[in-house]
Amino acid sequence: MPSHSDDTRTSLWDRATAQRNVAIYAAILVAVPTVYGFHTVFEASSGDFLLLMTLAVGVPSVYNDNWPAYDRTRKAVAWVLVACAVATAAFAGLFLAGTDGLGLSPFLASVGAFLVTSGGIHAVPFALFGREG
Repeated sequence: MPSHSDDTRTSLWDRATAQRNVAIYAAILVAVPTVYGFHTVFEASSGDFLLLMTLAVGVPSVYNDNWPAYDRTRKAVAWVLVACAVATAAFAGLFLAGTDGLGLSPFLASVGAFLVTSGGIHAVPFALFGREG
């Protein structure tokens, strides 16, 4: 029985440290303080959840579904960090354009920013490769 327990621990460790899971962890670790900063700077509680979904769910989903696994996990983490920075800048810019430029309510501006940013991060593989993956 001890050998079975060792196999289970190894299997769980391998799963926990798999590149796709590390990409998710990195995205979540970036998303939480970023969303807090967004909330503090823009005083827009209506956009917090949508920005969190964009960063913590959308970015790692795009990485897992459309990008090849890198030979080193740190490259995957770097990809996630850059993608989160780009997505945050796009979301914040679109939010500001909606609230200040178009005079939309913060809720409508955050919904628009979410839809455009989420669509954009999912469209990148098509723009770069002409296909998915």
